[in-house]
Amino acid sequence: MTITNNNSTNVSIGEKDNYPGRAYFVRHGESTSNERNIFAGVLDVDLTSFGRLQARRAGVDIKKKGVKFDAVYVSHMRRARQTCEIALAESQALKSPDIPIQIDHRISEKSFGIFAGRNLNLLRLALGYEGFEEMLHSYNEAPPAGEKIAQVYTRAASFYEERIVPHLKRGETVLVVCHQYVLEPLALYLSDLPPTAYQHLKLPNGKALSGEELVKFRDKESGGAASVRKQINDLSIMWAILLYAAAFLLGCLVRTLSASGAGIPSELFRGIIVACLAASTFYTYLDIDFAASKRKVTPTVKYIVYGSMLVRWIVGLVLILTGILYQSPGDLYKVMWVLFWMVPPALTSPVLSVLWGGNLYPSALLSRMLSIIAPVALIATFTLAKQLPINSSSLQFFFVILIVGLAIPGAIAQFWRGKSPVESNHHSKNWKFIGVLAVAFMALATGFQFTPSTFLSDLFFSTDTTRSLACLQQLALATLVFVLIRVFAVLTSVFSKGLLNKAEIRDAYILLVNPNFFLWAALFLGVSATANPEAVKYAIFWASLGFFCVPLIEQILFMNSFSNELLRETLRSSRMATEDVRKLFHQLDTDGSNALDKEEIMELLGRIEDMTTGERSSEEIRRYVTDYLFATLDSDKNGTVNLAELEDYVSTYGLVANLNVVSANASSVAV
Repeated sequence: MTITNNNSTNVSIGEKDNYPGRAYFVRHGESTSNERNIFAGVLDVDLTSFGRLQARRAGVDIKKKGVKFDAVYVSHMRRARQTCEIALAESQALKSPDIPIQIDHRISEKSFGIFAGRNLNLLRLALGYEGFEEMLHSYNEAPPAGEKIAQVYTRAASFYEERIVPHLKRGETVLVVCHQYVLEPLALYLSDLPPTAYQHLKLPNGKALSGEELVKFRDKESGGAASVRKQINDLSIMWAILLYAAAFLLGCLVRTLSASGAGIPSELFRGIIVACLAASTFYTYLDIDFAASKRKVTPTVKYIVYGSMLVRWIVGLVLILTGILYQSPGDLYKVMWVLFWMVPPALTSPVLSVLWGGNLYPSALLSRMLSIIAPVALIATFTLAKQLPINSSSLQFFFVILIVGLAIPGAIAQFWRGKSPVESNHHSKNWKFIGVLAVAFMALATGFQFTPSTFLSDLFFSTDTTRSLACLQQLALATLVFVLIRVFAVLTSVFSKGLLNKAEIRDAYILLVNPNFFLWAALFLGVSATANPEAVKYAIFWASLGFFCVPLIEQILFMNSFSNELLRETLRSSRMATEDVRKLFHQLDTDGSNALDKEEIMELLGRIEDMTTGERSSEEIRRYVTDYLFATLDSDKNGTVNLAELEDYVSTYGLVANLNVVSANASSVAV
């Protein structure tokens, strides 16, 4: 198959008629940025292995439709080209093997400007839901250095009229493989609607839709129920951490106001925890490709996380086995806090990674591995420390959690991903809030179960000195342990700089500060023989409070740091106006020809980077961007680009050079 470029930029939006031909549209398969919940835009990212499976299913879909294509158009971006090649190889749907796959930059993804490469959830928190929707999904607003929907609408309509309509008039069948933020405005255009009617849809990856099906999908997804569901989904994910903390505190409040001494029956409570974890795991694992995760976790991050956990275990074992802490049953709470330091990361760590801009794969893989290894190590520890009044059989509950709450729903989710990659992915995008609400309900039940019914009086109105002292004592110890865990994690992050990328450092932090509370609590739920039951009870309460509420404080800190970084980037990008491009152009145009050759464009890109990021990318990356610009703008193939062409491109697509630097770094990490 040969690939050619068509880059005409004339806009000719005419009245649409019913033509004898038909066009089919495919959104590319899942990319590495989709999986990690970050904006890609003009970043040139690859498909994941799941995305390749979706691309093959697009080919199967095309084959079932029984169509053969007279022409194929595709975005220049790798994720679209890979999808196109895989789908055509699967479907064998070209009428002739000599038909070229034609690239047109007008159907490349919307430029998100400085938002490219950034976490969607942190952006929503930083901008607010309304601000985020206005900047990203309003037809006439755009991120700094990014594109407006109206601009994408114009270029997509131009492409359709100039490239697709002539084929349709001749009764031919055409395939277009591109991106979500191109197909959505195009669906408007095909519906004879203006860009002012734009609404963000959740187009499925890797599904072949005819023009009529695309319009029907837009009508269905922009309707009342679908629109409400989308908003609920977005808001629940955006406020997930706040929702968990609020649900836990609500459970605490209900317990103290009701003065219920018994709490939830033990078996019922365990059933709630397992069921909620199962629902959360199912929706989390619908978005994680565990088969490919091992290849995406670098040895360095494994060594750092495993090494850090090993240090914590050595310290904990010394304190427990030497008898320094435990002299009598009344000292059990001391051992409890040491074990809290030792337990593995929570199974919900991948959720925090997605919400806070981590690399996802380390959180998913390492939390699972450590959760399997740690209980066995704990049993060995209790066998050696026979004097501890801990019944290791209480770990049976945690093994139930691992099997019913993790293994089974995870296996079902992974099976569905493999069996129906398009449908499972679309379901996840629309119904992920079920997993969020399941964790919130778990937090509510935990808050109710572990809050002492006398908590308010013990804390504020001392009626029993023993309980009040236990309450305050365990609060002090909980604060100390939570602070020490985070100091240890921060020091690990500091020493890891240069060894891990920023996203991996975030994952390492999450894994080290997020102990598995339910594994830890399972060790002490059956403990009754202790001389200090109030201390044990309050230790569990304060640990559960910290588990559900401290992440909210961390998220606020992450969000503030993210907002400041975004502000600095906005200021940097604002310095690089079209006027600056013009000045640099004239500085390099020493012969006064009003045109620059490739070497001069490469130098211009370097100077743009000097003025914005302050750091030049490698010559290889700048040459790649230069070649792309020439393929896009040098329509007469004379080896030069004039000022008008360059100004128009930069004003539309932003600082492509800087964005592709990020793309190259992201690609190297994924490999």
